Amino acid sequence: MTSFRLTVLLIIILAIAGPVTLYGDQNANAAQSDIESIEESNTTETDGEVLEEADEPPKQKPKDPNRGRFLPIPIFITEPAVGEGLGLALAYFHRPKNNASETTVASPSSIGGASREQAPPPTVTGIFGAYTNNETAVAGIGHMNSFKDDHIRFTGAVAVADVNSTFFLLDQPFKFNLEGAIVYQETRVRFGDSRWFWGIGLSYIDASTAFLLDLPDDAPIDLFRSELTNVGLSGKLAWDTRDNTSMPNQGQLIDLAIWRYDTGIGGDFDYWNARLKLLSFHQLHEKFVLGLRLDLSAIDGRAPFFAVPWVSLRGIPALRYQGDRVGVLEIEGRYNFTPRWALIGFAGTGKVNSDVPILDTEQSIYSYGLGGRYQIFQAQNVWVGIDVARGPEDAYWYIQVGHAW
Repeated sequence: MTSFRLTVLLIIILAIAGPVTLYGDQNANAAQSDIESIEESNTTETDGEVLEEADEPPKQKPKDPNRGRFLPIPIFITEPAVGEGLGLALAYFHRPKNNASETTVASPSSIGGASREQAPPPTVTGIFGAYTNNETAVAGIGHMNSFKDDHIRFTGAVAVADVNSTFFLLDQPFKFNLEGAIVYQETRVRFGDSRWFWGIGLSYIDASTAFLLDLPDDAPIDLFRSELTNVGLSGKLAWDTRDNTSMPNQGQLIDLAIWRYDTGIGGDFDYWNARLKLLSFHQLHEKFVLGLRLDLSAIDGRAPFFAVPWVSLRGIPALRYQGDRVGVLEIEGRYNFTPRWALIGFAGTGKVNSDVPILDTEQSIYSYGLGGRYQIFQAQNVWVGIDVARGPEDAYWYIQVGHAW
């Protein structure tokens, strides 16, 4: 859903799963030492008691590597559409549920069934706030969870934001401001024990927008400020055979979302928005994973300018290339040179087509780059890292949690 993807990219509304620093090596090492200490211990665990072993002095109960973890996250914002900035998030990675390490398909005859294991997404709750050098500010709370042995997946976020950004007409930049509140919710339900999901979503934006005019030696002034409400409901269908959602090694994702924004449900705009995302991961070698991505978006009707689909690639600012119909193709290779360290390379291209001539561009749309990942929490399968990408106009760097797709 494009309008919410804008807020995700611009204000890090889901900071719990968004850009972070490579913070937490000590936590990761502690987790590893916890595991080793448990493997070496022959004692019996008792809740809150000291463990004893014959002919051994009393030992303190080792920490559980599956315990819940707080992760203070310094947020380094590097999205070029909103400038560079800093923030702080406090994320709590909940203790994995019993038997959450595997979700298997009950029957080979299940629709979309697969025999390999599939780890559910981590359960995370976070609060966050951030500020950038172009005076963009955001604060909010988000939560991601799964229920009933990963048969229900929920994501929700609430935020307030004051965003200063840029969109382009005929390759010329125009600054704008968006200030208000954003609510997003998505619930997905598994069909039986298959890998098929159906879902519903809600997007709500209550904000004011204005174009910004720069003046010499003075602060920008607002032009044509107006109030808007944009409310959308979606239906979703997905097929997910990835072995995990944080850093897949194998499997595919087919994800179709159709959104309807309508004045009849409280909004100011009437339009349709459809997005089809195809991801495929292939473990070609014990240490090498190939990832492929195809992303298609289309819009029909009267939509606000920031909701028009755009090319989403590392190395290209959000809103830089927009159109009524947008396609993205990307390839990524990941080499796991140790179980917890990985090096990646990626390249992609995009295409836009629009019924509005002023959205057309003369630029070739492409990007490429390199990155690295480190598994900071083994039990929750949380990876962090950095990507450096080059697009048609400039190079940018991104701090990531999990996979970029």
